Amino acid sequence: MNRATHFILVLTVLTLLTGCWDRTEINDMAFVVATGVDKRKNEYSVTVQVPLPSSLGGAGSSGGGGGTSGEGPYYIAQGTGGNLRRGLEDIQSRLSRRLYFGHRRVIIIGEEMAKDGISEVLSAVFTQPQSRVSTFLLISKGEAVKLLESQPRMEQYSGEAIREMAKSSLNRTVLDALQNMNRPGIDTVVPVIEATGTIKEDKNGKEVSMTDFAVFKKDKLAFTTKQKESRAVLWLEQKMRKKTFPFETIKNKEISVQVIENTVNPSFQEVNGKPEFTLSVRVTAVLFENEPNLKIEDPKTYHFIIGKMEKAIKEEIKALLDHAHSEGADVYGFGWYLYRTHHQEWQDRWEKNWEQTLKEMKVTVKVNGDIQRTTNTGSIEKE
Repeated sequence: MNRATHFILVLTVLTLLTGCWDRTEINDMAFVVATGVDKRKNEYSVTVQVPLPSSLGGAGSSGGGGGTSGEGPYYIAQGTGGNLRRGLEDIQSRLSRRLYFGHRRVIIIGEEMAKDGISEVLSAVFTQPQSRVSTFLLISKGEAVKLLESQPRMEQYSGEAIREMAKSSLNRTVLDALQNMNRPGIDTVVPVIEATGTIKEDKNGKEVSMTDFAVFKKDKLAFTTKQKESRAVLWLEQKMRKKTFPFETIKNKEISVQVIENTVNPSFQEVNGKPEFTLSVRVTAVLFENEPNLKIEDPKTYHFIIGKMEKAIKEEIKALLDHAHSEGADVYGFGWYLYRTHHQEWQDRWEKNWEQTLKEMKVTVKVNGDIQRTTNTGSIEKE
């Protein structure tokens, strides 16, 4: 190759290089870590939480603070519009930096919005190129903006605290909810979060609490679980591992165990042309607290305690299933099980009237419990 040909080749390559003409500098971007979506009458209210790196500080720095004034380690901006896109554009019109959602970890949907349906919000996340479908999804009691305005003391901004709590709960993501909404015979369950205080008497609402769950029917909120129903969600989702379970043995005396194994196996049978299910729940635990000072080493006492534990777990699961099925919501996914394992029968006989079938369907819950070892016998030996 002569010099002239080489020169022409290099020149041609250089003309094809685009360089960095469309680059966006980090200093020109606002990294959104959490989003809240509420609905007020016919308008969407969208809230974003953006950390302020200059205010976060390093080790030993004090956290907390923040708000729309920009003080503290985060900034909260809110916009309204006839749809989600217009709400975000309203926010963008008042920011000097471009909103960037590639690092968003939490999406909170307000309670009123959830009652109207969440499919539009989830679809917007799915179709937005920057967004991640691994973002955690939560439902707020009241308006979502209140949760983003909270100021947890253990973290520098609420988005990070909520993310950590979501990980240890159901670990429900936008992708999980979208998949369940598009699967036949299953309805999604999403953690509920609310503002609270470090103690019940604290009305400032700086902390966040995640104890209950929102049960959906298709994409609309059907009901919010109560305490026992909430724990049943974790039993059915096999998420009780490392969690504490208290149950009454003697009147007003409880035993607490820490769960180290939690599995659920369904079995199906058809009786008189109708589906029936048995849920076999296996629970292995460690004794955590023995309030009535029962001698668990004694075989009779051991079986007495196990019987009480199994009964308590069964009652919680049945309470959730009865409530959900009466609302026509399939929280466990019995229909999805039939769709996968008995597909032809599902299509021909049960799919069209599944909601009514669910309300009448018999579900038997069998619990097999075991306490393998103890950390506290509950008794104090005199020397």
